[in-house]
Amino acid sequence: MAHSTHTAPLTLPDGLCSADASVTNPDCARSREFMWVTPDGQITMQAPADADTAREHTEQPAGTCPVYRDCTETTPGHYDHHSRITVDDDTDGTPILDAGMVGLSGDDDCAVVYLRNADYTDAASLKAKTAELRRFLDRVDAMADRVFTDHQARG
Repeated sequence: MAHSTHTAPLTLPDGLCSADASVTNPDCARSREFMWVTPDGQITMQAPADADTAREHTEQPAGTCPVYRDCTETTPGHYDHHSRITVDDDTDGTPILDAGMVGLSGDDDCAVVYLRNADYTDAASLKAKTAELRRFLDRVDAMADRVFTDHQARG
C-alpha cells in the first residue's frame, strides 16, 4: 500500500485530493480523484492495484466441515458453523481486531461474517468495510511516520 507513506506536506493542484484527505474532506471522498505516492516517492494519479480492493486469497482454510470451508467445528454432523480469526496485541495477546463467520442451520438458516461488532450478510458490504479499514490503516501508518519523525527531530 504505497499511498499515504509521505511524511512531507504535499501540495496538490486544485480539485485533487490526497488519499488521506478523503476521510476528512467530504468533497474528496466524493471525487475519488486522488494523488498517490509510489514506493519510490513519485506522485501519480494511478491508484495502486491494491488501494481499495480485496487481495486475492489463494490459501484454503484447513477446516474439515463439508458445508462451510471456513468452519472450524470438528464434530461430525454439526449444524451450527463458526470460526474466528484475530489480530492480537504483541504484549499481552489480547485481540485488537477479530472477525469470523457463523452459519446456522434449521429455522434460523443464515450465514454471517462479522468484523468486531458488525455483522455482514453479503460479501459486497463487507468488502466495502474492509476497503475502508485499509484506508484507515494507511492513515495510521502515515500518522506513525509523522509522529516518530517529529519525535526524533525533537532531539
